[in-house]
This record gives sequence, C-alpha cells and structure tokens, in this order.
Amino acid sequence: MNGTRFMEFAARLLFGLTLLALAGTAVAWVAQRPAFDFARVELRGGAGELQHVTVAAVRAAVASKLRGGFFTMRLDEARRVFESVPWVADASVRRVWPDRLIVTLTEHRALGVWGDGRLLSDTGVLFVANVAEAEIYGPLPQFEGPAKFAPEAARLFYALAAQLAPLSLQLEELRVSERASWALRARQGEAEVEIELGRDEPVGTLTQRMTLAMNSFPVAAAKFGAPPARIDVRYPNGFAAAAPAESKNTR
Repeated sequence: MNGTRFMEFAARLLFGLTLLALAGTAVAWVAQRPAFDFARVELRGGAGELQHVTVAAVRAAVASKLRGGFFTMRLDEARRVFESVPWVADASVRRVWPDRLIVTLTEHRALGVWGDGRLLSDTGVLFVANVAEAEIYGPLPQFEGPAKFAPEAARLFYALAAQLAPLSLQLEELRVSERASWALRARQGEAEVEIELGRDEPVGTLTQRMTLAMNSFPVAAAKFGAPPARIDVRYPNGFAAAAPAESKNTR
C-alpha cells in the first residue's frame, strides 16, 4: 500500500469511526428521552399472593432510588432496590415494550423472632420487618444466639419440632450458645419443659439426644406425677430430670 492509498484508507476509517461515535451519541440521547420512561410498574407475587408487601409500600421505598428508562435502567441495580424493601426475599425485574416494568416479588416466610429483634425466615435468613405483622396468627417461636447460627437454627427447628409432636409438645424457643451448644423450651398444655441437648458433635448427636429426651419425658412425668420442668440429655450414659417445683435434678 503506497502513501496515497494509506492516507485514503486512514481518512475513511476516521470518517467511519466518527459516524459511529455520532450514531452512538444520538442513540444514547434518544434512549434518555422522557418518551422512554416507564409508564407503569407492575408488581406480582412469585409464590402466591403477597401478604405483607403492598404496592404503596414498594412505591414509597423505591420511588427515589430507581434510575433510568426502558433502555437505560440497569436491571441488576433495580433488582437490589426492590430487594431492600421489608419482607422482600427475592425480586425478578424485566422490561416489557414499550413502557412497562414487571417486578415479580417473593416474600420471606417468618419462622420466628431472633433475639436481636429481627425475624428468622424458614430458609434461615435474618431480615428486618415489623414483628407484629409476622404474628397476625399468633406469637412466633423465639430464637436466641449468635446470628451465624441462623441457617442451622431454621433447619433444626423443623427436625426438633417433628420429634416433639408425638408427645403434643410445641417448640416455643430454641437457643444456641457461642460454643454451638443447643437447648430448647417446649410446652405441653400449661406445662413447660427445658431440654438441654448440647453440641451436635459428631453430626447426628442432637437427633439421638432428642430421641432420648422424648423417651425419658413420659418416664419422668410418671415418676413426678407431672411433666418434668427440665430434662438434660448431655450425659453420655443417661439423663437428668427435674420436677416442676424442684430446683435440684433427679438422676
């Protein structure tokens, strides 16, 4: 390629790049025009009807945070905005031509109240919401312990509640210490029982100890003439139980 042809090629290339830059600027300018703003934001429930999330609450929470129109909105950022709304566990956001934004929301399902005032979801996630809204059907179980144990607490709750059910015991409180030692409080009618389970080492130990506690409960109740106030199954070869009005254990 001689010098003249090279100069012609360079000139054409520069002209083409300039046209592309101008076209890109024009497209960006057009995309940002008010005509492409979203005229409607539609909220839908991802797993049935929304019980705690209202259209008014969502609009108030996101009104000043959403940015962009049909072509310019970043959907990942919009999703995070919607997921910051109380009770929202997950959000899916998509555009529908010419001017609609469809938002599908999945709510948290509250399992109980953590010791710091947050709610624990049935998937083990701690979230901030109005506890009174979660307890519209009655008081929720209580959970106490370091937040890092929240996923394990949710998993254990269902397993332990299932083991309590045959004796008509209802799990009301589940606690875990810094050293991962577990304990619970359950109710049978007017009677309450504290059950000390200890650490789940090796894995499966809690299930075995809970089986021992459930086998020991009617034995202790028959001996005391009433449901025991406390059962401790952390011993390697037995259990300890206390009568309702007693402060010392009977081994």
